[in-house]
Amino acid sequence: MNELAKKLMCILMRGGVEIWTEEKRIETLKETLPRLKEHKFVGIDNELVNTADIIGIFSAQTMEDKTRRKNGMWKCRWGYWHNKGETCAHNELERFK
Repeated sequence: MNELAKKLMCILMRGGVEIWTEEKRIETLKETLPRLKEHKFVGIDNELVNTADIIGIFSAQTMEDKTRRKNGMWKCRWGYWHNKGETCAHNELERFK
């Protein structure tokens, strides 16, 4: 089966700006950043970015988890997300498997 969805990555900037782009387009940036001796401006999908302001490059899953936590959700040890104040009953469900 062919996968139609492109794998997206997020370049998270100081100030909260998120630049989303395809993983394959970020590879060059990921290779270049560690070798830079000083900060400079680089072009990323029609944006001009100062490398000093890049906090990190993250997967879509990491960014989704960040948003859930920011919205008050928490993840139980069985890997399920719960709303703030919600009690986890997954330990009871696991007992019967």
